[in-house]
Amino acid sequence: MLELLLQSILVTALIIFIYLSGCLVIMLVLAKFPRDPMPDTPDWGIKEEHWIPTVNNKKLECWVVRPNENNNNRTDLNGKFPAVILLHGWGRNRGRMVTRARIYGEKGYTTILFSARDHGQSDKELIGMSIIRFTQDLKACIDWWGKPVVLCGHSIGGGAALLAGAQSSHVKAIIAESPPYAFPFSLKYVYQPALKMLTPILMPGITFITLRLFRRFKQGEYSPLASTTEINVPTLIIHGKQDIIFPYEYSQKLNSRIKNSTLWTPEDGTHYNHEFLPEYRDHVLKFLNQNLEEFI
Repeated sequence: MLELLLQSILVTALIIFIYLSGCLVIMLVLAKFPRDPMPDTPDWGIKEEHWIPTVNNKKLECWVVRPNENNNNRTDLNGKFPAVILLHGWGRNRGRMVTRARIYGEKGYTTILFSARDHGQSDKELIGMSIIRFTQDLKACIDWWGKPVVLCGHSIGGGAALLAGAQSSHVKAIIAESPPYAFPFSLKYVYQPALKMLTPILMPGITFITLRLFRRFKQGEYSPLASTTEINVPTLIIHGKQDIIFPYEYSQKLNSRIKNSTLWTPEDGTHYNHEFLPEYRDHVLKFLNQNLEEFI
């Protein structure tokens, strides 16, 4: 009887080990692939190429695009006005944010576009990226610039913007587009397109492993929802009602928890198309005009 019990325990332990090992392998593969960089480059202002140091002795490719001296809309006031730092989503690169950056650049803002580690030509990370590492890279960019900034992030980059905005005194405003709600529980929406019918089976294991990996961090360092009470700057959250990656209802909860937050949920907005909506330009520029008066 005892021998049978021991065999059952060993078999169960082996099944759990194989299951969690399989989940870990899947996580590592999905953290690396697919990559879908965009070749867009800035076509306005004065473009500078930089490499920003970040954690683990890595470097990030970066464009700083300054307004031309003859820009009639020039608002950076010789560098005293906040620059806009833009951060892409998972699998993309700095080129993904060019269309958005052009809106700010044409209004005279200095814009900073960089690729997170393991994206674009930035240095690689052996085991891939996470929202913690996206936030680390964004904070490295903020510290490198060393002056007031506005953060504009998309998808996981939007989540990183909320997290970094809660942690850095240089941040004067945040624009978060299609941000995740709370990690690691938002991961099911990230992995669902790849896992498909296996999502309900594999997500408990993936969530368990992620929580173990994140255990040395405070929840406010990886979960946007947990960081909301620490965000003290004006925040604009944009989340399309047609988003099939992260449900827009989650941004309603984020918005209700941030002290000075505005939520725009365009009816025809998806996870990817905000910058192409006719109303987008007016929404973001109006938000900045209303909330950066101290620098004028």
